[in-house]
Order: sequence, then C-alpha cells, then structure tokens
Amino acid sequence: MKKFIIFLLTSLPLVCLAEAYQSTLLVQTGKLRESDLIVRTVTDLESHKICQAFYVRTTGTSPVISCYDAVSGYAASVNQVGHFKEGQLVVRKIKDTVNDMSCLVAYVSIEGTSPSIDCYKSRQAGKDDMVRNGHLSEGDLDVYRVIDADSTKTCLVGYVSVLGTSPSLTCYNSLPDGKGGLMQNSEFREGDLIVRKISDLANRMECLVTYVSTEGTSPFMYCSQMPAGLKPAPVFRSATQPAPTR
Repeated sequence: MKKFIIFLLTSLPLVCLAEAYQSTLLVQTGKLRESDLIVRTVTDLESHKICQAFYVRTTGTSPVISCYDAVSGYAASVNQVGHFKEGQLVVRKIKDTVNDMSCLVAYVSIEGTSPSIDCYKSRQAGKDDMVRNGHLSEGDLDVYRVIDADSTKTCLVGYVSVLGTSPSLTCYNSLPDGKGGLMQNSEFREGDLIVRKISDLANRMECLVTYVSTEGTSPFMYCSQMPAGLKPAPVFRSATQPAPTR
C-alpha cells in the first residue's frame, strides 16, 4: 500500500503537466489592409513556413492562401508595392521583403467572389513596381498582361464582365527582350461554354481561357510554352466584328 501511495505521489506532477500542456502551431504574425483587401500572415511553427491568407471584406467571399519557407526565424514584413484598378477589377502586388517573396493578387469587391493569387520568389533590392503593358478584349472577356520586372515574371489576369464573377490569374517567366502583344487566335463555343486561345507573343506562351457568361463564376486559364518555330494562327473576322484592343 505504501509503495502504491508513493507511486501516485511521484506520478502526479507528470499527470498535471500532461493536462496543462497545449501546443499552438499556427500563429498570426502580421496583418495588412488595402481598401477591401485583407492580408494576414500566419506562421506554422512546426514546419517553419510563413503563409499569406487573402480575403476580401464583402459578404460570401472565399479566402485563398499561399505558403513558403521562412528564410530566418519566423519574421515577415508584408507591404503593397504596386497596384492598378480597371473598372471593378483590382490587381495588387504584395511583397514580403524579409523572405523575398512577391504575390500578385486580383479581385473584385463583389459579394460571393474570391481573390486569385500567384506567389513567387523576388529580389530583396529590386524594382518593386509592376507594369501593365497589354490588354485584350474579346466579347465579355478581358485579359490584362502585367510585367513584374523585379521577379522577371509575366502575369495574365482574366476577368469576365458579368456580375459576381471572380478573376483568374497565372504567372510565368518573362523572356528577355520579348516583343509582341496579346492576340486571340482561335475560339470554341458549345452551349454556355466558351474557350479562347490567347497568345502572349512576347513570351511565346499560349493560354486556354475557359468560362461561362453567367453570374457568380470564374474563368480558368491554362498556359504552356509555344512549340519552337510555331507561329500563332491568324484569326479571320467578319467586317462587323471589332478587332481586339492591345
């Protein structure tokens, strides 16, 4: 009996410690607000990653998140370093200068939408601003080309001008000294579905953009490198069909 009591007394601190211990692996380490856009940095203490969570302060929106390795410790310094607005569409460049990461985010402040993001490595001391140097309009689809010289990236933003749609965004490596605009060189329609083939001539990229012209949807883009030596097929238009703007 005496041995049993001694065992209980010696094990009691261990039991108390087990009950009191709590592990907090996710912590918020920062917050940035730019108009309707909120960016929160969340640190995962277990995997040594820093995540940026984006959402728009409107009813029924969905958030998006992107994570990357922390360079040193768990610090981050997130700021907006460039943006442009075209109608309801807003595109912002958010940069973490501690971890040398940039994120392009596109969104509209409309109920039921969500932002679209693409994050990539950047230079610590580079040209932070982004340049909009291409625009293609086909039907109710607008495609904007954005150059991020700091990261040698080109990003395409697709947006359908129908109430409640979310934008789409994709980024790829820029070609040095690339020249040429955006052009549509084919399209496909079947019922409500539309697929357009868009060529970025300066970077020799071809993107399929698919969408439906209904409220509350989002276009989707798939991009790939043009085969060597391939030239975009010409588009034949009727006399009444307007040419795209570039």
